[in-house]
Amino acid sequence: MTQEVTPTTNHIWIRGLYMLLFLLIMGLAKGIVFAVAVVQFILVAVNDTTNVPLRKFGQGLSTYLYDINQFLVFNTEHKPFPFDDWRNTPPEEEPLELDQDMEYQDGQ
Repeated sequence: MTQEVTPTTNHIWIRGLYMLLFLLIMGLAKGIVFAVAVVQFILVAVNDTTNVPLRKFGQGLSTYLYDINQFLVFNTEHKPFPFDDWRNTPPEEEPLELDQDMEYQDGQ
């Protein structure tokens, strides 16, 4: 007899609180992305070149938003910054895991 592992009710509510926190952080981060994009545009228009530190910061912010999205849609249990280190590198593409028992049924 196989037992399915289901998250406890307490665990899901705690995760829900983390999700609310990260939704608020994501809203702030999107505003910062907008500001970085505007400043970078102005700098390129004036200097004909990008600001490298600002571009690196933008990459880190984009990766951070990706990490938050992955947590929010239950693709990972990994909580991003401030619960883990800040990443500046783009996320690595993860291989798609297919359930071998799952069959494609047309129209379902």
